Formats: sequence, C-alpha cells, structure tokens
Amino acid sequence: MIKNLKIKNFSIILVSLCLILLILLALFPEFFAPQSPTESNYNNLLKSPSMANLLGTDELGRDILSRIIFGTRVSLSIAFFTSLISLILGTIYGSISGIKGGAIDEVLMKIVDIFYSIPDLLLISIFILILGKGTVGIIIALSLLSWMRVARISRASVLELKNRPFVLSARTMGFSDNRIIFKELLPNILAPIIVTFTFTIPSAILAESTLSFLGLGISPPNISWGLMANSGWQGIRSYPHLILFPCIAIFISTITFLKIGEYLKTRAK
Repeated sequence: MIKNLKIKNFSIILVSLCLILLILLALFPEFFAPQSPTESNYNNLLKSPSMANLLGTDELGRDILSRIIFGTRVSLSIAFFTSLISLILGTIYGSISGIKGGAIDEVLMKIVDIFYSIPDLLLISIFILILGKGTVGIIIALSLLSWMRVARISRASVLELKNRPFVLSARTMGFSDNRIIFKELLPNILAPIIVTFTFTIPSAILAESTLSFLGLGISPPNISWGLMANSGWQGIRSYPHLILFPCIAIFISTITFLKIGEYLKTRAK
C-alpha cells in the first residue's frame, strides 16, 4: 500500500514537472532554444544528434531541438484555445438543451448526432478548406468538432440536477432559465466540465499533429510537431531522428495532459 502510494506521488510530481516545462517552453521558447529554429546551415545538413546539435539537424541544417521548442508554442496554443472554445460552446449548448427539455432538447441533440455521424477527418477538412489552413482556421475547425462531447456531458449533468430542490426553488422564485444555468447549475457541473477540458487538450494536440502531418494543418514558416513529423517521415530509414523526436514531443505532451485529466477525474469523484 505504501509502495503504491509512493509510486502514485512520484507519478503526480513527474507529470506536474512535465506540465510546468511544457508551459515554460510554450511561453518562453527564445530563452530555452539553443539556436534559431529557422536559420539554415548548409554545411550541417541532416546531422545525427551530437553535442553541437543535441537532437540533430534537418534537411536544411536547422537545429531540431530548437524547432521542437518553438513548435511547443504553436501546438499547445492550438490545443489550449481549441479546448477553451469547445468548453464554452459545448457547456452553453448542452446546458440550454438540458434545461429546456422536450422538443428543444431533442432537436438540439439530433444536431449533435448529425455532426457525430460525419467522419472526423472529413468534417475537419471541410472546415479548414472554408476557414483556411492558418492557426486561427485550425483552432476554429477543431473547436467546431470538439464541442459536441462537452455538450453531451454538460447536458447529462444538467438533466441530473434540474429536478434538485435548489433548482426547483429557483424556478418557484421566478428565475429565468439563463439565470438558473449560470447561477445555479454551472457551479455544480464545473468539476466534470474541467475534467473534460483537460482531456480535450491531448485530443486537440493529436488532431493538430495529424492534420499537419497530412498537409492539412500548419504550413511553413510556422513550426509545429506534426509539420516536423511530416517533413521527416520520408527519411525515416536513413534519418530516423527527423521524425522520432517530434513524435516523442507529441507523446510526452499527450500523456502529460491525459494523466492530469485522470488525476482530476479521481479527485472530482
């Protein structure tokens, strides 16, 4: 029992340190990057990891470590703002659906079902073609896909609480649905919503990385982990470091936020 507790505490500390590091890299990449992420060195093309370049160089002689550090800002920014927009849209949509009930609830949930029936990649591709391949376009496209899960969770939470005495009392006092949602319900469904927000971040990281890998996401001169993986996959046999290190960055960030979500989920119970 004590051993399991020590392992759990060590895991929490390790995940917390990874989260702090990711945030610092995203906020201050200039401070941590050893070199310029865009400066080419044609005398140093496709070098394996060494003391001069800890993670090697790419096909243009650019330092991979520096590019991964700067890519942290783009990848995490897209993931964070995607999750935040999804949280706001999904919570409001699901809360309205749950509090209204009846035919309105059924129609609103049918709309969600329609979105769910369309393949994710097809839906995102359509949004990106309409909105553009820039950072803003990708954030909006991913948000328009991610809000549906938040909507279902918030609706389920509202349905569970709408017949509780404190909500019925608010109705008796003549409060409007909007006031009931924001004053009575939201504070009580905040915990599962925050947990969902935390789980949405790694999903957005993977989605952005996949889109950039497929050529539908971030475009040069911007830097993201998925774009770096896209540039490196063709040389995977001869120069595996080109794709290996961006994939490790994606893996570490995804696992970090998943573990944080799992921890918050256990704390919310």
